[in-house]
Amino acid sequence: MAKWTRFTAADNFSGEMSTLLAKDAEIHGTLRTQGSLRIDGRVNGDVFCAKMVTIGATGSVDGNIQAESIILAGRVKGSLVAKQKVHLESTAELIGDLSAGKLSIQEGARVRGHATTDEVAVPSARPATTTMVDKFDDEADTLVPRNRPMPAN
Repeated sequence: MAKWTRFTAADNFSGEMSTLLAKDAEIHGTLRTQGSLRIDGRVNGDVFCAKMVTIGATGSVDGNIQAESIILAGRVKGSLVAKQKVHLESTAELIGDLSAGKLSIQEGARVRGHATTDEVAVPSARPATTTMVDKFDDEADTLVPRNRPMPAN
C-alpha cells in the first residue's frame, strides 16, 4: 500500500475501492461495509467501515464514522474514530471529536471539537473474520458519542 502522503480525496483508488456513494446519492440510516468506502454524496447516519473511508470534497456525513483509516475533504458533523490515521485535507470541515492513532491536517481545514491521538487507546477495527451479525450487534459499544471527547483507558 502507498504511503499516506500519496493519498488524497482526489485519488480514484482504482481496484481498491469497494463501495462508492456518488455525489447525487443520499442515504438515511447506518452504512456498513467490509471494504473501502468513498462518499461523494450525503449520509445522514453512522458509518462503519472495516478499511478506509474517503469523504470527497462534495461528500458530507451527519453521524459518527468508525474505520481503519479516514481521509476527509468534505464535511462531517459527528465523531471520527480511526485505528490507523485520520487525514484532514484543506477543504475539510469537522464539527465533532476525533480519535486516531495518527493525525495529519492540511492548512485550511476547519475543526471544531477535541482530538485524541494515541495508538494504544484507539479502539481496534473489527476483524473481517467476524460475521456481519456479530459485528453489528456490538458496534454501539465502541462509538464515541457525537461531540464528546473519548475517555482515556
